Amino acid sequence: MMTAETHVILEAMKKRHVRAIRSIDKQVYTKPWTASMYHDELRRRDQRVYYVARHNNRVAGYGGAMIVHDEGHITSVAVDPQAQGLGIAQRLMVAVHRGCLRHEINAMTLEVRVSNERAQSLYRRFGYAPAGVRAGYYADNGEDALVMWCHDVGNTEHQALLNKIEDEVPGTTDWGVR
Repeated sequence: MMTAETHVILEAMKKRHVRAIRSIDKQVYTKPWTASMYHDELRRRDQRVYYVARHNNRVAGYGGAMIVHDEGHITSVAVDPQAQGLGIAQRLMVAVHRGCLRHEINAMTLEVRVSNERAQSLYRRFGYAPAGVRAGYYADNGEDALVMWCHDVGNTEHQALLNKIEDEVPGTTDWGVR
């Protein structure tokens, strides 16, 4: 449950976080990434942006993106089921967006299951809009993916949106990722 006492610390993902991240993955994904996949991502710091969120002295979520030319592609945002409802996904999205903006991107994209309305709602709050469908994208059950894009992320309106979302997240946040 979300309370005024909720305190979340954001930090850059490191190899030491991978075990906790995989534990979250196994709870929320049917085909979680392997440890070596995360280690490969972390070796590409010049083209990747990954953060973890800690709550109550443990990793409660993570999110990341890869940079492709002038675009950010969100690879994952996941929150431990026991920590959902604390605004962790919102905080991670703010951090990932700001991290990608350091790479001078112009737009961001992602894929999300067509059935995952909760995630789609979160992404819409950040300015993402549906742009198409990838049929049969998810190998576990053949579910389609909704492709969503957020354009003009470098403009002042998008920065104002990120600031507004940050201000509205209840509790306190140590934005150590700035």
